[in-house]
Amino acid sequence: MTMNRRTMAKLVPASIGALLSSGSLRAISDQGSGNASGLRIDLRSKPVQRLVAMGESNAYGMSAGDPNNEWVQSLANLIRRFQDSPLRVFNNAIPANVISPAAPGYNPKDVYGTAPSAIERYENDMISYQPDLAVYAYGLNDSRCGHSLNSFMQAYREIVVNTIKKLPDALTVLVGPYWNVQYNAQIWADPKYTKIKAGFGKFNLPGDALVTSYNKAIATMAIETGALFVDVYSLLDGAMWLMTADACHFNDVGQSLIGMKVFLEIAARCSFLSLKSKRMEEELNLSIRNTGGTQALPHVIDSWRKVDTWKK
Repeated sequence: MTMNRRTMAKLVPASIGALLSSGSLRAISDQGSGNASGLRIDLRSKPVQRLVAMGESNAYGMSAGDPNNEWVQSLANLIRRFQDSPLRVFNNAIPANVISPAAPGYNPKDVYGTAPSAIERYENDMISYQPDLAVYAYGLNDSRCGHSLNSFMQAYREIVVNTIKKLPDALTVLVGPYWNVQYNAQIWADPKYTKIKAGFGKFNLPGDALVTSYNKAIATMAIETGALFVDVYSLLDGAMWLMTADACHFNDVGQSLIGMKVFLEIAARCSFLSLKSKRMEEELNLSIRNTGGTQALPHVIDSWRKVDTWKK
């Protein structure tokens, strides 16, 4: 049975959540995901048909050489592989986008860049599409230009709360900010990044204090609202080999890895992705006697896969 996401959100009071570290948030989220029987709460049991994503350039898929490796597409392809119905995708991410006009890097003349911001466009670019899987991925650009935590979260909370209110049957996923080179102030001070810094303009704030506070606050908000938080910052932190030479975007491996991480969190908390596997198990009579053994030792296969007996 799927528990109402608003009921789950009541498990952690806002006043407590705001004081927690990311590790504590994860622990409480895991504890709160259990029901009276000690089993994990199922956030969604019905397959999704319309995925809409809003975010910045990395959600847009910039720097991925193979379109299939763009993280939104990587996520979608994994969902298609495991769920028992088709999925349509609308990638409404905009490179350079920010959460609101209050971001220091926002420029109203920067059309299809910083403008229109997420809060100015989510009604048209998310709500009007009526998705059953709504994915937001914000925090990178706002933190890079020094958007204060309170202002950023005020806008983001308005977006998330209204999305859940107007799309009550959708699964809302909040992908946290990505790690970037400039968050490591010591590395960012290297002269080899001087030219890149100049190109970043207002999006050049060094250090990780602001972005990590974003990450914790978004995780707290997810618990409070019943959304699903995905921490990609800790996944990417310090992995320079996943980034391209522009020190901002991710290569094919990095992009694909982000999509896998988002899929992992959804699959671990939503039963709809197991429906196909359960149907196959029943229809094909799958068991330990007729599965496994690919490229295994011949004598081990002969011992475990009793073909003649399981056919009877």
